[in-house]
Amino acid sequence: MLDAMKRVLAFVRFFALALVLAAGFAWGPAQAADARLDRLFERLIATQDPADAKTIERSIWQIWLDPKDTSTQSLLDLALVAEQRGDQLGAFALFDAIVTLKPDYAEGWNRRATILYQLGRLDESKADAEKVVALEPRHFGALSGLGLIAQARNDDTAALDAFERALAVNPHMPQIRTAVDELRRKRRNGAI
Repeated sequence: MLDAMKRVLAFVRFFALALVLAAGFAWGPAQAADARLDRLFERLIATQDPADAKTIERSIWQIWLDPKDTSTQSLLDLALVAEQRGDQLGAFALFDAIVTLKPDYAEGWNRRATILYQLGRLDESKADAEKVVALEPRHFGALSGLGLIAQARNDDTAALDAFERALAVNPHMPQIRTAVDELRRKRRNGAI
C-alpha cells in the first residue's frame, strides 16, 4: 500500500512539473516583497475594529496567495481544489511541486506545512513552517502553525513563543489569544 501511494505521489509530482514546464515556466529571481504588506500590517496592528481587522487579514491572504506567475498559479489552483476535496496526498504532491519550482514562494511552503501537519508529519511540517517564517517573518499563519506543532508535542514553552510572535504581527486572532492566555496561566502556576 505504501509503495502504491509513493508511486501515485511520484506520478502527480511528475505530472505537475510537466504541466508547468509545458506552460513555459520562467525561472526568475526571488520573489520580491510586496510593498502593500507593510501598510497592511501597520493597519492590522493599529486597528481596534474587528471587522476592519478581518478585511485587512483577507487582503494580506490575497497577496500571499498570489504567486505572481501563471504557471505557479495553475498548480496552486489545482492544489487548493484537491485540498478542498480532502485529497491530502494530491494536494501534498502539488504543493511539493510548487515549492520545488518556486522555492521563494512562502505560501507554497505554508500550504504544504498545513498538509504535512494534517498527515501527522510534524517534523516536516515544522521545517516547512520555519521556511515560511524565514521568507515572510510576519506570516501569522505559519507562526500559529508552529505553535500548534509545539502543542502537539507537549512543548508549551515553544508553543507560547510561537503564538506570542503570531499575535505581535496580528493581534486579532481570538483562538490564538485564548491559547496564549492559557499557556501564560500554566506558566504562572509553574506548570511550564
